[in-house]
Amino acid sequence: MRVMLAALVTLVLASPALAGGVEGTAVMYVGGTVQNVTEGQVGRLDTTVDRSLVFEYGSSRLEIPYASMQRYQYTQRLARKLGVAPTIAVGIIKRRQRRHMVEVYFRDESGVNQVAVFEVSKDRAAPVIAVLNARARHTVRPS
Repeated sequence: MRVMLAALVTLVLASPALAGGVEGTAVMYVGGTVQNVTEGQVGRLDTTVDRSLVFEYGSSRLEIPYASMQRYQYTQRLARKLGVAPTIAVGIIKRRQRRHMVEVYFRDESGVNQVAVFEVSKDRAAPVIAVLNARARHTVRPS
């Protein structure tokens, strides 16, 4: 019993370090069809530009014009999936961590449909969605 309790306490204390999510103003490109950006690339979203959403990473940038956006979607996903018993045990002690994802569907300069999936921090999700609601032509329901 003591071993199980010690393992549970270790799991709960180590879970923030295992999460690997983004924090603060950082944004991670999780995946999509954009050719020049690699999965896992960390950068930042510049929402101050009037005509496009800009993902700046390293010395490069991906510009997604608001006029070319077909739709976007905000979702929350569990950071990791556990079995039934660990889920109950962790749920009693603390709230399960979620990842905040923003999917942007758009057409590139040549008219090809593209998608970019970004992970944003919990604090950054609401401002990004507010900017997309204000500037993009097509709004979407959060899921």
